[in-house]
Amino acid sequence: MFEFKPKNMKKLIYITAIIALFFIDRASAQISPEVDQELQSTLDSVCSLYKIKGVSAAVLLPGIGLWKGVYGDSHQGVKMRSDMLLGMGSNTKTHIAAALLIMQQNGQLSLDDSIGKWIIGYPNIPANITIRQCLNHSSGLHDYLQNDAINDSIFDRPNRIWTKLEILKMASTPNFAPGKGWSYSNTNYIVAGIIIEMVAKKAPFEVIQELILNPHQLNNTFYYGAQGAKVIAHPWSMNMTGTELTDMTTTPLMNNLFSLANTAGWLITTAEDNVNFWYKLCTQQVLSNQSWLQMTSMKSIGSNTFYGLGIFRYNKKLNGRTFYSHGGTFFGYINENVFDTTSKVAISALTNQDSLNNNGLLATVINALHKVSLKLPTNGLNTLSSVQFSVFPNPANTELNLQLDEPNFNGVVELIDYNGKVISQEELTKSNMQVNTSYLPNGLYLLRVSTFGKVSTKRVLIMHN
Repeated sequence: MFEFKPKNMKKLIYITAIIALFFIDRASAQISPEVDQELQSTLDSVCSLYKIKGVSAAVLLPGIGLWKGVYGDSHQGVKMRSDMLLGMGSNTKTHIAAALLIMQQNGQLSLDDSIGKWIIGYPNIPANITIRQCLNHSSGLHDYLQNDAINDSIFDRPNRIWTKLEILKMASTPNFAPGKGWSYSNTNYIVAGIIIEMVAKKAPFEVIQELILNPHQLNNTFYYGAQGAKVIAHPWSMNMTGTELTDMTTTPLMNNLFSLANTAGWLITTAEDNVNFWYKLCTQQVLSNQSWLQMTSMKSIGSNTFYGLGIFRYNKKLNGRTFYSHGGTFFGYINENVFDTTSKVAISALTNQDSLNNNGLLATVINALHKVSLKLPTNGLNTLSSVQFSVFPNPANTELNLQLDEPNFNGVVELIDYNGKVISQEELTKSNMQVNTSYLPNGLYLLRVSTFGKVSTKRVLIMHN
């Protein structure tokens, strides 16, 4: 067995820690109490004002950290929690498009292939449509969810589980010839799911998991009914009754409806997973540069609104900013996601009711959280207002000295590890004080000082002789 023993272990540890510090600073900075309170109070006030039943939200602030918050109830007696899964609806399409782009990167197919290579025998599914035309909704395919026979089938057979091939039969005559227009159609992504399965010889979710979820540690995104998808927020639907919100878990329809959504909208997730997906996608960590350029090659579909491959771009429609997005609607669930192309802030909000439409969720919850993000620094300290202080020596051995640059005391000094655990907490009663570090293992820590509504955090390295 080969074993490497460096001559200067202390120096190696120090260099390794500094390298780790560089990456940790960018990837997992701590959200300050002030930022947390500002975002949570904003979420609470907006949801209360618009009488939203339940929301799980997350905001990823580059250089600052990831915030997540909840409001309201899953169902009677059970509050919303950030680990609860909610339906993402058509946000599934972004995952499907990304998976196909990666498959193209891997040489498994070309998006300019005709779907007739895999799908034949359906009179309303022309064989000369390309995969790309499906992904950008220029195929002309009729949306199967617009078929009036769907409703009768759902209620006549509430326990039915739909297959993709059964769904294709529900598509009526195409709206236009391939490439001759634009029309949003869920049928496009049923076709895309079939192609993924036939090319990869695996279920579409397995492919998404292998190509996207696992490599990026998105461990809380599933398809409905998957093993491990256990804590699901109850969905409340007005679309089913037309008069009042109904808890869909009290009906026999859940499996039916999710199977009907299929690869056009059957994924469930947490706000934290979803915001990380959008941030990584839009900062080109998921796709190659060439694939990202293809995904964001847009068709104009309205005033300042564009559609690429499973992704929207809206120009100057959110507090004057241009952003990428794809929301989702499902029975009992609505979600919206944005990535601000200027600040690189990503926001995801998932609700457990369908009486608030996507535009409404964007204009209320997303808009309000985005406004808060515009007030925050885009780099540096993760606070709304900072305390000026110095700390020495750094690296430290048994003791850290803290010196405030201003005479205001009466605060708190906290020592925090990089998992976010508060190790020690002391009152700040003078402008200089000592923090005992003799008991701490070697490694990186955060020293947080809070006083008079101001907070600052500094990184410190503990190195014992």
